[in-house]
Parts: sequence; C-alpha cells; structure tokens
Amino acid sequence: MKSIFNLDGKVALVTGGGSGLGASMALTLSKSGAKVALAARRKDKLRETEGLIKDSGGVAEIYDLDVSNENNVKSCLNSIITSMGEIDILVNNAGTTTVGSIDGTTSDEWDLVINTNLRGPWFLAKEWVASRRKKNIKGGNVLNISSICGEAAQKGNGVYCVSKAGLSHLTRQMALEWAKYSIRVNALAPGYMRSDINKDFIDSDLSNDMINRIPMRRVGDFSEMDGPLLLLVSDAGSYITGETIIADGGHLLREI
Repeated sequence: MKSIFNLDGKVALVTGGGSGLGASMALTLSKSGAKVALAARRKDKLRETEGLIKDSGGVAEIYDLDVSNENNVKSCLNSIITSMGEIDILVNNAGTTTVGSIDGTTSDEWDLVINTNLRGPWFLAKEWVASRRKKNIKGGNVLNISSICGEAAQKGNGVYCVSKAGLSHLTRQMALEWAKYSIRVNALAPGYMRSDINKDFIDSDLSNDMINRIPMRRVGDFSEMDGPLLLLVSDAGSYITGETIIADGGHLLREI
C-alpha cells in the first residue's frame, strides 16, 4: 500500500529552488516520487540542486525564470510542460527582501519586493491555472511560501512583511476561487531557520535575544519543513485548502 504522502507520477515546479529552503523542498519532493522542475534566475545554483536530486536517483530539470517578467513566466511554463509533462504541484518559493523602515523604503525597493514576493506568485499561478483550464485538467496543488513576518509586524523589515501578509491572503483568495477546479491552494509560513545567509548571526551571541523569544529556544532546520510540505501537496492534505500553516517553534506566541 502506497503512503498517502507518495507523489509518484507527479511533476512539481519549485521556484527559487537553487538554495536554502527551496533546494531542501525540491529534494524532499523528489524523494517522495515527484519529477522536479527547478526554476530561478541563477542557474548555477539550480545545477547544484539538480545534481543532488539526480545523485539520489530522482528526475530534475532546470529552467530560467524571473517571476517578475510575464513573458518569461509564460515561456518557462510552456517549456516545462513540453519537456516534463503537466505540472501538478506549484511551489511559489522565489523571494527577496530589502532592509529598512516603511518611510525609508524607495519606490524601486518596494516594487522589487512586491513584484517578486506577491505579484510573481500571483501571475505564475494564474498562468498555470489558465493552461490547465484550456485543457480541461482538474486537480493540482499550489503551495505559497510565506513567512511568520506575514503574520506579525517587524521593525526594519516593512515591505517584506507586507508582501508576505499579502501572499497569505492571496492564498485564501486563490483557494476560494479555484476550488471549483479541484485545485487546492495553501501557504507555509516558516519561522527563523539556519541558512547560509544568516548562519554567522545565528551561531553568534547576537542571536541570543531573538532565540530566547522562541518558546522552543532554537531556530528551525530546513528538514523540519518536510512534514508540512508533504501534507499540503499530497493526498494526505486532500481536505485542506486556503490555510497558512505556521512552523516557527512557537515564535509568534506571546505571554500575557
């Protein structure tokens, strides 16, 4: 008997799959049986993930994708479908940020973050759905990678927080409108995790105050997102849609 988390025969597209959480999710999807399309602007990093997947016996291909470029999004989707087959699972993971207060953010910085973190997932998912509707294909899953910053304000990270809050609500809107096509749409909102970008901070005493505010008294590991990921994109979560699952060690909890 196959596991309800099994993804044999599925094709998954992971944006921003070259490093960090994106690479980890791509590997997890592959180990669960999916063929994985890796898409991002930095193909050198994608090749690393592709190699890891192939070394473990999986199937992966890499594609150029700038989620803020509409023509690029359309051509990327067409290329994946032609080469790998219809996309069953869309993981909107590509993201960016800029540090600064709301009043200190420039228009260019605002546009960069919003276009990548919010407009990009909207347009990519919209085009994916349109392609499926033309072929009368039912079913499928969209997983938007949000953040605990979309659930609570954070000083110095304003536009990123706004973009992720919008992504969480976009998830609910998509779920409501696309349920009639048997498409489920959910979001995963991770807390702080140790990565190549922040490991120097996480491993230093400078992170003590932040870590002490997490009830579990530690940051997360990418592997701890495997369970929520597979729940939301497999038959294990067949009655879950429009939800944002928070995986943060209790970071958003507050004592009264």
